[in-house]
Amino acid sequence: MVLQLGRQLPFTNHKDLYCVIDNTCVGDVKWKGFNVGFNGEQQDGDSAPWMSDSYEVWYRDPREVVHNMLASSEFVDEMDYVPYQEYNASNDQRRWQDFMSGDWAWEQVVCSPSCFVMNLLM
Repeated sequence: MVLQLGRQLPFTNHKDLYCVIDNTCVGDVKWKGFNVGFNGEQQDGDSAPWMSDSYEVWYRDPREVVHNMLASSEFVDEMDYVPYQEYNASNDQRRWQDFMSGDWAWEQVVCSPSCFVMNLLM
């Protein structure tokens, strides 16, 4: 699809992608890992090969990564920290741009006290 639109791919291959991931500065957030596998009932002789394999999953804690991003001076003028709603003045159509322009972010801040308490309890 990207090539059909005349754009260049962001990575030349999977090794290039892994290199970018490994070299992305996220502070001192360590890699964590675990193994997963299918543990449901398998039918004898008719199971898919992936059902008997174990897979490694590696990740960095998203909460810690976002914390470091928010603390970085590189993002000071690049991020909206306050929810907002934006409308086109000519046709009154809502403009959706990023996370903070969405309904969820708006509702976390702009709601009745009972709504706020309910969100805390969820």
